[in-house]
Amino acid sequence: MKCKGCGAEIQHEDETLPGYIPKEVFERRSLAGEEILCQRCFRARHYGKLMPVRLEDFWTQLINVIKEVDVVVWILDITDFEGSYDPKIFEVLSSVKKILVVNKIDLLPRAVTVQEIDSWVRRQVLDEPFDVILTSATKRYGLRRLKEKILEFRRVLFVGVTNVGKSSLFKEITGKDVSVTPFPGTTLGLIRAKLFNTILFDSPGITTKHRLIDFLSPESQKKLTHADHLSRFTFKPDRNSVIFLGGVCRLDIDFKSELRPIFQIFANEAVKFHQTSKVKADTLWKRQYGKLLVPPFDPQELPIESLSFQEKRFELDASEELAIAGLGWLSVRRGPFETCLKTIDGIYVRKREALINPARKERRA
Repeated sequence: MKCKGCGAEIQHEDETLPGYIPKEVFERRSLAGEEILCQRCFRARHYGKLMPVRLEDFWTQLINVIKEVDVVVWILDITDFEGSYDPKIFEVLSSVKKILVVNKIDLLPRAVTVQEIDSWVRRQVLDEPFDVILTSATKRYGLRRLKEKILEFRRVLFVGVTNVGKSSLFKEITGKDVSVTPFPGTTLGLIRAKLFNTILFDSPGITTKHRLIDFLSPESQKKLTHADHLSRFTFKPDRNSVIFLGGVCRLDIDFKSELRPIFQIFANEAVKFHQTSKVKADTLWKRQYGKLLVPPFDPQELPIESLSFQEKRFELDASEELAIAGLGWLSVRRGPFETCLKTIDGIYVRKREALINPARKERRA
């Protein structure tokens, strides 16, 4: 028997493995005809608490499942494109037909059209032969088109990194009551559903270790990733300004032009910003980490003295952006300028073509 929430096989032996439920609880709920949820899903659904578990040999299992399906629905998050378009997933999926679903488009500014998002995504994936479908699970946008495409196949697998909205889309498409919670990584085993003559499988969310949230506990991930909108702040910094993003990312700004650069930073509303001078930045970071410089998680979870940092320099101009996987992105409105970015070692950082174009005039739907 499988847990109705996460798809893991029910077991009574090891609390640290997927599907655990105490045997006496299982027997009591079975006799009463109640829904059988593992201990982890029950606590997530009813108490808002998520327990960590061990997933054993995940990649081998995924590769074996891929061999048995006709198409893979690979789900990305438009607000964290770099964090969700993972090269290892692309490599694993190289031999199978793919539908690329780009979710959460409702979180972007309304000035950005669907056509612009679609064109931008296709340029980012280097003209790979994907069917690209834009969706919003919360607004139910694009679901009809996705369902019609899925029904062209007999066996379909949903994959994606944690927190891209994969299980939410699966639930909306199939009507199956899976565990959809604010916590990333809720699905632990394959969840199966049938839609007319098509069989669909939802797989566990993949952890890449290239995003900020991959370093955090489930509780902190929930705070950083669950949002109804993105925060957007505009900066017009002086020379030698420093901007902190949540205490875990530092941007040193420098420029030679007479005109000060202008840029916006898009991030989850839990991420706090603070601007200061380069002279004060080092002392401020050490003394105010977790205080004035509030990271988007419990500071005791990642003490600053325990962190290893990477440092990279970028030259940025208008129509360019700097994306920080799992944290947010900087969009240049006026340049050029240089920035030295310092953040936790391992987090993927990429300079890219602008998704939010500075030349675009505001439009409202």
